[in-house]
Amino acid sequence: MEKFFLRLAIIILSLFGLSVFGWLVKHNSTGDKILGEKVGKGLDAYVSFLDLFEKSVEEVKKLPETFVPTPAGFEAVNKLENDLYALISYSNAQKGRSVEIRNLKNDESLHKWDITNPYQEHDRIMDPLLLPGKRLVYSYNGVTGLICLDSLGNQIWKQDTIAHHHSLNLDSAGNIWACTYTKENGGFIIYKGFYDVDGRELVYIDNTISQLDPNSGKLLFHKSITEILNENGLSNLILKSPNIEDPIHLNDVQPALKTTAWYQEGDLFLSFRNCSALIQYRPSTNKVIRLIEGNFYSQHDIDFLNDSTIIFFNNNAHTFWSSRPGNWRVADQRIDAGDYYSNTMAYDLKNEKLYIYEKQVYDENQIHTFTEGMQEVLADGRFWIEEQNSGKLWVFKNGELLYKNVLPSQHEGHHHLSNWTRILTEKP
Repeated sequence: MEKFFLRLAIIILSLFGLSVFGWLVKHNSTGDKILGEKVGKGLDAYVSFLDLFEKSVEEVKKLPETFVPTPAGFEAVNKLENDLYALISYSNAQKGRSVEIRNLKNDESLHKWDITNPYQEHDRIMDPLLLPGKRLVYSYNGVTGLICLDSLGNQIWKQDTIAHHHSLNLDSAGNIWACTYTKENGGFIIYKGFYDVDGRELVYIDNTISQLDPNSGKLLFHKSITEILNENGLSNLILKSPNIEDPIHLNDVQPALKTTAWYQEGDLFLSFRNCSALIQYRPSTNKVIRLIEGNFYSQHDIDFLNDSTIIFFNNNAHTFWSSRPGNWRVADQRIDAGDYYSNTMAYDLKNEKLYIYEKQVYDENQIHTFTEGMQEVLADGRFWIEEQNSGKLWVFKNGELLYKNVLPSQHEGHHHLSNWTRILTEKP
């Protein structure tokens, strides 16, 4: 009986306390600060907690796709002993974009451009290009033409007869090569190509490659990929693609900077994601010198490893991802086809052979990105990887992990989506 009355007393006191608290909140909300200004503000903050929590949850839900949730328990690694300069881009706190030269060894910022007014909240500045004098060339990917800024952010030129997408690279003369679309009928990404199959006309997105003067933005060369393939007897690549609407999907144009036994200065190595093929193209003669196909899929980012070898990022992923048809039964016993990760492929131009480069670092660290992805082999032997979809950045040397990190953002629990981080070979 004694316990019953004790519990009853606790309930009555609790109800009285809640009643007093409610009375204080009521008077405080009408501007009557019975307990003083400071206590009144504290009371406001306390009773607004759920509103603030709800607001923060809604903000996280509404974050642009330029932010990525950081995995719980993520641990960064930084054992870099030498400087590593990178050109990065990200969404800033003003809802614009920033491009920054950063030393990843110590996170020192060497220079930054703040760029306002993205066309849409999810727009990205992807693969910006640094020119001498801290000039910057960029686009909002797939939306705008190319824009060149000086070191202070003032516009030098704009080329808006084409739209840049994916990569930008410099040739040996300092001219810019870009993956592009042609502007026509008020838009950029249009169904410009077509072919006839069994009396049906199928239209698709064509791509172009463009060469620009870095000082004026003037177009020096501009050509359709469909024309290049047709004129070199390779239009079957269009039919080979599993994507009827976007069969080519050019994602890199990498110029050769010198002449060797296996390529000439000015040759272009082009990567076509949706038909999983690379070509070596010579603009001076309009000839495809080499077609490279093999055990890679949805690849990106071609680089030169040495005078006779190129490397490229093999996503090793389906171009499309879809679940099984709902009425198809899953077998009681299934056959395990193994684990698949991305990798870097090397192609020996001399012997015409493909092999996997540094396979162990991908497999041991389960590195995989469904789309995009970058790699760079530095002169000192360090091996850089951008695992783009997750936003993870990696550096290895001789198989040892030297760096693993993400780009922290202004939103707790989220980091910046990486946007084709460009490794700079020297301090700018």
